[in-house]
Amino acid sequence: MISNRFVLLLSCLVLLTASCGKDESPTDDFSAIKKSWVTGSWKQQDILLAVSTTVSLPNGTRLPLQAGSSMINDPTINALLGALFGGNPFVATRDNRYHFKGDESYEIAGASDFILPGIATQGAWKLEVYDAVVALYPSADKRHPYWVNAMTATQLDLSLTLNFPGLGAVPLKLVLEKE
Repeated sequence: MISNRFVLLLSCLVLLTASCGKDESPTDDFSAIKKSWVTGSWKQQDILLAVSTTVSLPNGTRLPLQAGSSMINDPTINALLGALFGGNPFVATRDNRYHFKGDESYEIAGASDFILPGIATQGAWKLEVYDAVVALYPSADKRHPYWVNAMTATQLDLSLTLNFPGLGAVPLKLVLEKE
């Protein structure tokens, strides 16, 4: 004969097993929120120098540059780029638009070749590395990852590194605002 304790234990196990269905984790919910934040149309607000540094000019002058300085609007940077390259190539990017669609495709309108070389004007995008990277795929065999510095529903800041002849790798921050 089956004891009452055994029936009670068996009932508890059945209830416990039935209540342990797969629940959506908070991480999955947050990933969906971040994807919805990225999805949409963005206007470039600025490109900022990511670190403070000192640049030595060919004439021996040392020029200090501060993190957060605009690569488009800062007069010192404009003068430096004008002296080194005959003009500021960042100015052409001022009106860039980035469209990240819900189907994980993207389109870029504007002069993006200089700041995002090799990404083309359209392709696929994904959030990767625990949603800390926006990866752009201009084709199936090419991946261009950009670390996320900050992300909200209305602002997206991405890390860029550009190589300048005579200066080396320059870390930058691409600041986008949702339209």
